[in-house]
Amino acid sequence: MATTNLIVKGVKNPASVYLRLALGRGSDIIVKTGIAVNPKHWDKRLRKIRNVIDEPNREEINSRLAKLQLYIIEQRNLDYSTGEIIDKAWLEKTIAKFFARPDEGKAKPQEWKIYLLDFCRWWMENKKKDYRNADGTPMQERTVMQYDMVIDNIASYEKHKKCRLKLSQLTANDFADIALFMSDNEGYAHASVKRKIVRVKFFCKQAEVENLMVSKAYIGRTVVKQEKESYKHPYLNDEEITRIFNLDLSHNQTLDNVRDNFIIGLRTGLRISDFLTRLSTENLDDGFIDIKTKKTGHSVSIPMHRQVRAVLDKRKGKLPPKISEQKFNDYIKIICQIAEIDQEMMGGIAIVDKDTGIKRKKIGIYKKYLLVTSHICRRSMATNLFGKVENKVIMDVCGWASEAQMYSYNKSTNRESAIKLKNHWDKQYETSGSK
Repeated sequence: MATTNLIVKGVKNPASVYLRLALGRGSDIIVKTGIAVNPKHWDKRLRKIRNVIDEPNREEINSRLAKLQLYIIEQRNLDYSTGEIIDKAWLEKTIAKFFARPDEGKAKPQEWKIYLLDFCRWWMENKKKDYRNADGTPMQERTVMQYDMVIDNIASYEKHKKCRLKLSQLTANDFADIALFMSDNEGYAHASVKRKIVRVKFFCKQAEVENLMVSKAYIGRTVVKQEKESYKHPYLNDEEITRIFNLDLSHNQTLDNVRDNFIIGLRTGLRISDFLTRLSTENLDDGFIDIKTKKTGHSVSIPMHRQVRAVLDKRKGKLPPKISEQKFNDYIKIICQIAEIDQEMMGGIAIVDKDTGIKRKKIGIYKKYLLVTSHICRRSMATNLFGKVENKVIMDVCGWASEAQMYSYNKSTNRESAIKLKNHWDKQYETSGSK
């Protein structure tokens, strides 16, 4: 009587799971199942993955492997009764059939028609140039970069899970699991994960446009895990910005250049992709900065703050030298530390895991200068203007299409808002002469 067994060979992680088909009288056939596991998590006696937290898909994998063994015996009996030769080629073909893999003996269908990752890459190579947004405009360069990053996220997920996602077999759990991976393993914030999941689903929609078989699971809502501890991203108030502006950094030309670029970012509210790479003297016109933003294509006009004017006067009308975004982020932390912007507050910083090399966001109490990145420029501009000028002014200057977008940049704390109200009441009392 034919029997099956599952075995794992070797100690290197990951290790392949083999299926042994015993046909009697020492006639055994052993082939790979295509499944790989951590050998330390494999139970040799029970022939399945142990119940360990590090194998989140263990139940599904164990179930599939158990069904595979039953399927092999059923197919062996059926084919043997019709004179089929039961050999290694038969076993490999039958395993591939069970997992719905392309038949190696036939012409392979193009894999971009089957697998999510392959489709994403195919679409970006062949279709993105023809794609048009609702307003008829093509994909912006920055948008292309964002979709390329999502493809890298999917590739990292599949490598981590040792799987390949099929367009036709995607489930709601797959999308939730991808979101969880981005949060826990890659350290993305809640809002970033939500945007990335939308982009994953965009590819699923485009696969449908190409008349491919796509699971409707992508239409459903995917709940993205919130950070365990809520906190407001930091911003720099006017006093802190002025402290940075007044620093004497003449002893270090690099820090002096970065500080001046930092002031331009803080006092214009432009994204780093605009003020650090695209802004030129051609955008300066009679006390205003006129520029078409890279991300959205909106044209904005921004009055020059006196500190921006001072930066230009210091450089005889020229802008400070440019620097890479990564180095900019590194240096502004140093600058804020020199300016003693060091109060402790809750925030998240990306820390590289020594064992895996994966960046994870760690929430904790840190000195403020450690939490400073280029995003603080736009955030500070908006927060410092709230309540001082009309909302429409902030929206037009910063290039926001809706108040919802604008409000998301308000990082005032409840106490700061209470202080503003107190100051307002104090002024009322002073004006009226009340006590």
